[in-house]
Amino acid sequence: MVVLVIVVVVYWALNNLTHDTPNVAGSAVDYRSAVHDVQAADAPLKVIYPTSLPQGWKATSADYVPQSGLGTKPAWSLGAVTDHDSFVGLRLEAAPVASLVSTYIDKNASSDGEKTLHTPLGDTWTTFSDRGGDTGYAMELGDYVLLVYGSADKADFTTFMQRLTRAELPTASASASAQS
Repeated sequence: MVVLVIVVVVYWALNNLTHDTPNVAGSAVDYRSAVHDVQAADAPLKVIYPTSLPQGWKATSADYVPQSGLGTKPAWSLGAVTDHDSFVGLRLEAAPVASLVSTYIDKNASSDGEKTLHTPLGDTWTTFSDRGGDTGYAMELGDYVLLVYGSADKADFTTFMQRLTRAELPTASASASAQS
């Protein structure tokens, strides 16, 4: 038994001391470019995104799932890491709220009722939480549900959600003309 423990410890040490530590936070992505591409493609889903991220935050993912011929509706996801290394993400999809909460927060997340939070998209959000400290805010927008979720604190969620918009981004040529 002692020999087995020594072998496991030596194996662990060799793997962890000879390899670089992975970047858990992920690489930064240009979410505004992804938004622009979806808008330029005249996609049927008007993506929602923050007008800007607070200083020290970085977007780590921006994914658009197009509508398929098999009846799949389009969906949009955006993830960001805060300056405190916590996560805030959003998912916009034509799916039941319960399904999105189960997928992105926790299968056993509890509903914490409605909360008034003044945002450009609306003021009434249904809130959710799990035992692990994850939080979620959901709002129905027509046929779609917007879920903002993650491990960030209340202030970070508020900051992120108050920056959300569906506005069209200016095209590269239009923004270049505006700067002239």
